[in-house]
Amino acid sequence: MKTIKIHKLGLLALFGVMVTGCAPIAVTGSADVNQKAFGAKKKFAVVSIASMKTLQGEQSISQQLTSNDKIAGLNAQPILDKLSPKIINSLGKSRHFSLLPEGKVLTSNAYKKLAEDDKSVKVLFMSVDMIAANNYKYITISDEKKYAKLARDLGVDGVIGIQMNFSIASSAWHVAGIGNKSYSSTVGISAVAYNKDGDIIWKDSTVKEAEPGDSKAIILIDPNAFSDTNFEKFHPSAVEIGGKAVDVLLARFDDTMSGKGTSMFQSFK
Repeated sequence: MKTIKIHKLGLLALFGVMVTGCAPIAVTGSADVNQKAFGAKKKFAVVSIASMKTLQGEQSISQQLTSNDKIAGLNAQPILDKLSPKIINSLGKSRHFSLLPEGKVLTSNAYKKLAEDDKSVKVLFMSVDMIAANNYKYITISDEKKYAKLARDLGVDGVIGIQMNFSIASSAWHVAGIGNKSYSSTVGISAVAYNKDGDIIWKDSTVKEAEPGDSKAIILIDPNAFSDTNFEKFHPSAVEIGGKAVDVLLARFDDTMSGKGTSMFQSFK
């Protein structure tokens, strides 16, 4: 197991953010972009698309006593694999840089020879297993030396790493023990870009939550401790809301490039 250095961006990607007040607001910080590092003639490459291996969310007592690998739908790999084409397609449409074709990156000698980072990492005294999308390799989001070397070896002005996390959020209301508990897919995404010198030239995060896709009644006691969570049921909404999160992240990038500021507070919805 490898202990990794994680800056604020990495923490957001791994664990999401806190809500404040009554409104579902995430405190993510403003988008940080070095405008001089981008331009229509600049060439970039996406070199890592990764996420935590398992969906985070409420588990029944029986699920807690079961290996994560044996819980249907808990592995986030299918979600990440379906989202990666959306990420590449959206980045490829940017007017602020051109994107090296995915196939050219993944089949390059530089990428083939790249040593993948240890996917079992320790963050804040917690053990976390990571996965990479499709044929990508997992590169720790704070591994500036590896990103910089890839930029030089691939002959591009900068490289981009994407890190996501998927979870099932729950909210409940009840009066005198009778009420309702609802569940929805939540996706966090962070982007970081490095130049050939290993300097961060873009970093930002966002969190988006889908509309509730399931609900359970609460009568006297919360029955959810005994009722298994159907994680597979939330895969489609996770893919859908993940796509919207990508769009928000790139809209914030565009706003920053055009001289507009971006808020450090973002709505989940």
